[in-house]
Amino acid sequence: MSDVMHSASRAVEAMKVLREQIADMAEGDEEFIRDTLEGETDLEGLVRSLLASIGEDEAHEAGLKTYIDEMKARKDRFGKRADAKRALIANALEIAGQKKIETDIATVTLSAVRPKAVITEEAEIPSGFWKAQAPKLDLAALTAALREGNEIPGVTLGNGGTTITIRKR
Repeated sequence: MSDVMHSASRAVEAMKVLREQIADMAEGDEEFIRDTLEGETDLEGLVRSLLASIGEDEAHEAGLKTYIDEMKARKDRFGKRADAKRALIANALEIAGQKKIETDIATVTLSAVRPKAVITEEAEIPSGFWKAQAPKLDLAALTAALREGNEIPGVTLGNGGTTITIRKR
C-alpha cells in the first residue's frame, strides 16, 4: 500500500472515530450533531467545524461568566440594601423609644445583640484560638517529586496523554 493510500485510510478511520465520539459527546442532542457533522466529508472539514464550535462554546462560557458575575453583584446589592433597611428600622425604633411595632406585614421587635469579637490584628492572636485545618494534598509537589524519579507510596505518575494547541487567526 502506498504512503498516500495509507495516509488516506488513516484519515478516513480518524474521521469515523471522530464522528462516533461526537455522537457520544452529544448525548442525543440532534442539533449539536447536525451542526457539527452536516456537510463535512473530510477530516479537515470536520476539524474546522469543531474549531468553530469551540469558539462558540468559549464565547457562551465567557458571556455566562459575565452574566453570573453581574447577577452575583446584583444579589449582593439587594442583600446590602435589605441590611440597610433593617438598620433604618432599628434606628427609628431606638429614636422612638419603642421595642416593638406590629404591622399587617410583620412584627418588628428591637432587641440587644451580644457583643462579639472584632479582629484588629490577626497575627497577634494566640494559637489556642485558631482551628486546625485538615491537611491539603500538594498535587504539584507530588507530581514534581514523581517526575524526578522519587517513589512515593500511594501514588504513581500517570501516562500523560496528548493535547492540542489552537492558535486563532
